[in-house]
Amino acid sequence: MGDRALDTWVLRNFPDSSPAEIARAADRSEFLNLQEYQRAIWLWQRRPSEVCILLHLLIFGVGALIHIPLILFDNFVVFALYHTFYVSLVIGCVGRFVCFESRYRRWKQDYLRSLARLAIQGDSRD
Repeated sequence: MGDRALDTWVLRNFPDSSPAEIARAADRSEFLNLQEYQRAIWLWQRRPSEVCILLHLLIFGVGALIHIPLILFDNFVVFALYHTFYVSLVIGCVGRFVCFESRYRRWKQDYLRSLARLAIQGDSRD
C-alpha cells in the first residue's frame, strides 16, 4: 500500500478544486484511471451554481420592511393582498433554495465518490 499520509488528498480544497488541480496536488497524474478521471471532469463541468443566500435575505428584509407603511396606511385589503404576495414570494424562494441545495448536495456527493475512486485506484497501483 502507499503512504497513508496521502489518504486525505481528496479532501483538500474540496469541492472548490477541479480534478486536475486535485490530481496535481496529490502527484498522482501518472496513476490515474482515465475513465474515472473523465467522469470527475464531467461532474466538475456539471457543477451547479451556488445559491446566494444574501440575495434571498435582502429580498425577505425589504419585503418585511414594506409591511410597516402598509400597516400605517390602515387599509386592510391592501395589506392583506401585499402580505399574500409576500408569503407566496417567500414560499417560492424557500422552495427554490431547497431545490438548488439538494441538487448541489447530490453533485457534491457524486464528485467526492468519483475523486475517492481515483484515490483508491491510484493506491492499488502503488
